[in-house]
Amino acid sequence: MDEQSPGTFETGTVLDSKWVILGFIGRGGMGEVYRAHQLNLNRDVAIKVISQKWLQELDEDEYESGACLERFHREVEVMAQVRHPNVLQIFDYGTAPVRRGDQDLMVEYIVMEYVPGGTLRSTMSAEGFYPDETRTLEWLSRYFLPVLEGVEAMHAQGIVHRDLKPENVLLDNHVPKLADFGLARSCRLTPVTQSMDIKGTPPYMSPEHFMDLKRTDERADVYSLGKILYEAIAGKLTSDHIPFKQARLQTSESSLFKRLDEIIQEATHEIRSQRLPSTQAFRQALQEVSRTNDANSAPLSRISGKRYPRWRASALSWLVMLSLIIVIGLGFFLFHEKPHVFNSSIRSPSHNAVSEQAAKGKTISPSPATSSAGNPPLSKLSGEDEDVMHLIPGGTVTLSESFGPVGGKTIQVEAFYLDETPVTVHQYVDFLNKVLAKIKVEKGVVRGDGEIWLLLGEVRKGYEPIIFEGGEFHVRFAQHASNPVLRVTAYGALAYVQFYGKRLITETEWFYAVTTGRESREQSSGTGAMPPGSTAGTINEGNLRDTAPAPAVSSPASSIPSPVSLAPPNAYGIRGLNGTIGEWGRRISPTASNASKVDGDFVVLGGPLNRQDQREPVAPSLQRYPWEAFDEVGFRCARSVSP
Repeated sequence: MDEQSPGTFETGTVLDSKWVILGFIGRGGMGEVYRAHQLNLNRDVAIKVISQKWLQELDEDEYESGACLERFHREVEVMAQVRHPNVLQIFDYGTAPVRRGDQDLMVEYIVMEYVPGGTLRSTMSAEGFYPDETRTLEWLSRYFLPVLEGVEAMHAQGIVHRDLKPENVLLDNHVPKLADFGLARSCRLTPVTQSMDIKGTPPYMSPEHFMDLKRTDERADVYSLGKILYEAIAGKLTSDHIPFKQARLQTSESSLFKRLDEIIQEATHEIRSQRLPSTQAFRQALQEVSRTNDANSAPLSRISGKRYPRWRASALSWLVMLSLIIVIGLGFFLFHEKPHVFNSSIRSPSHNAVSEQAAKGKTISPSPATSSAGNPPLSKLSGEDEDVMHLIPGGTVTLSESFGPVGGKTIQVEAFYLDETPVTVHQYVDFLNKVLAKIKVEKGVVRGDGEIWLLLGEVRKGYEPIIFEGGEFHVRFAQHASNPVLRVTAYGALAYVQFYGKRLITETEWFYAVTTGRESREQSSGTGAMPPGSTAGTINEGNLRDTAPAPAVSSPASSIPSPVSLAPPNAYGIRGLNGTIGEWGRRISPTASNASKVDGDFVVLGGPLNRQDQREPVAPSLQRYPWEAFDEVGFRCARSVSP
């Protein structure tokens, strides 16, 4: 079964009268993974099944098929006993009939905890953490040590993962959870047939894993973890380190990185008997490094080489605390309405002023992100709104003839940053609650600074993602928190981006990111659930405004949008661009008149609202009034880059 072939289950299939299939997530190895909803407990789950392709391969060997399924059952039962916050929980397993030709075939499946977030990969960068000791230690403490604890819990049950890599560690907010356990990964290697089916990912695969899967034990996982640690610190794995070779960090004067290099070499030793013996030993070695580093962070009186009397040190401590209290008090008194600022290693000197003006309702031009003198801009930024921005390098693009008033022209596009995913329901709810003082809610209409920002109520039949209760906004159901926010107006999108010191994307930037971003990777189908070409509903608030620049179109009922992280990335790492969810943008340059609220400046980019001509590879922009809200339109943030 190739990537384009249908999966085992269709959307809407009900398994054992308990689980409704909501959509296909992905496939790999022998398994397919689906998102489903458990009816009796009202929660979303992930369901993994052995694929039709694998079953077809085993049809000719009934004994091997039976041995594999028996091992599958046994390992599922063991995994279900693992109770650890850093291991994905298994809820159930069973069989389901699948129609193949004129026969019903029983397919094995397991039901697991559903985690809609990203993976450990999103916490790492291509450049690596070296030589930043602070970031390295923070990553170890926040992500890697918990991963080791999860693997340790699996090993305590006699389970070897066999395919540890950043993509197989899911993030539940910031909590890492081991997934894709390889439950049936060794099924093709039974004592009877002695057949060999190499499963794993070569960059992280130990030599014995490749040579003889039967001989792998927990030290194979130690090797994979060592490669992950090396990659996080040094950056992308190179041909010198893959496959099956010992990893070494570059020479450093830092005692921290010298010790980490020793640990990495011990973890990735090519000879298994000379490798770190267990994940427990791995974890303890890293914890000792952290403790040693903390101990070496001496107080001021010791760094200078002098030892002050205890009373002087105590007096100094009290003086520092008193000063901090005074500063915090003054800050709260003067700036208590100031919002969170954009947090990244690239920050404009005028950013605080930008955020403060945005919080006060002023329309400003967000300042660009700047690079250090002589250094190129970073490939990624991360912000207080919990989103990752990817660098889109500048260049030229020739717009299609149908693309607005500049159609057919060749445009120079400056480098800029763009959010990896559209703004989610959770992110927008968090923003609204931060600016409650300027918001008024009447009859399901959310207004900020006198303008319509958002329309509450059902986006789809039975799907009401945001509610207003008890004087605050809430995500109605937790499983919808990672879905794209919809029915937000251009004014509402503009308020959000200005609050975080960002801006909306322009139509030329959007066209450039879509067309150049898919040159090396097929464009994703988007984050929504509606098929391309379907029409979208519009809510014009006609009793509040006169007319819209384009007639409203109606929408048939459609399924609930998928989490934004499920859309595959394009060549730049951007997900869901030009997919089934449209996005608000501007018809102006990012530096010209971005501060104004000219109604004609706002356009809807992509999505079914303006994809009326199926022959157009990239849907043209559609001018709309900024007080309109649409069932199939959200937005994402952009940010300029200055050299």
